Amino acid sequence: MNYPSNKVKSESFISDKGKREINEDYLIYHPNKFYAVLDGVGGNGNGEIASKLVGETIKKALLKSKSITEAIEEAEKKLSAYKRKNPSTERMATTIAVAEILENSIQVSWAGDSRVYQFRDGKIIFKTTDHSWVADAVKKGDLSHLEALFHPRANELTKSIKDNSKPSKLEQVIIKNIQHDDFFLICSDGITETWLDTDLEELFLNTKNANEIIQVLSNQCEIFSKDNYSAIIFKV
Repeated sequence: MNYPSNKVKSESFISDKGKREINEDYLIYHPNKFYAVLDGVGGNGNGEIASKLVGETIKKALLKSKSITEAIEEAEKKLSAYKRKNPSTERMATTIAVAEILENSIQVSWAGDSRVYQFRDGKIIFKTTDHSWVADAVKKGDLSHLEALFHPRANELTKSIKDNSKPSKLEQVIIKNIQHDDFFLICSDGITETWLDTDLEELFLNTKNANEIIQVLSNQCEIFSKDNYSAIIFKV
């Protein structure tokens, strides 16, 4: 059963610096329209600049009903302009994972290792594939999923939003298989370094409220995550 765009039942959010000095994650959202998590990279706090600059540019563009592709192009131009004025930020970039609520579907777009999950009755029925060195190695059979979690190259991205000299084409999926009470989780890798898929399935099976799920995610990440951790949950 397709579920129309104006029926997001509930939503909940968290973004925390965790054990890092600053929070380089950034959230953007507009109820019933779009939800996105960005995770900045680049060192020396530049990731914080990248995720916020890109996030705010995309938010403004989407609110003007531009496509996510057009929004990314605008964001890459903004990053390029910023880098020209601030050469020390040349390496900064950001991941993004975004879910756009359409009339009878949800469009998921992403670059990097921030993820979008869809849960139904506690089971993951959709999950984005990371754009990272270890994800490619797992796909080739060179690493197991467990080995990938602890590999020294675990944080090495193969795709991110950088600038218009290195434009990035987001991977996209249109999800039409949507039913009442499906949950969507959008999160940065600070969540997924703490939570295995099997643990997430158990959590979404036994907890029916988005706010409660966010609280449990946060409690575990506060103890075990070494990174910033951010998540958006919405229920349709």
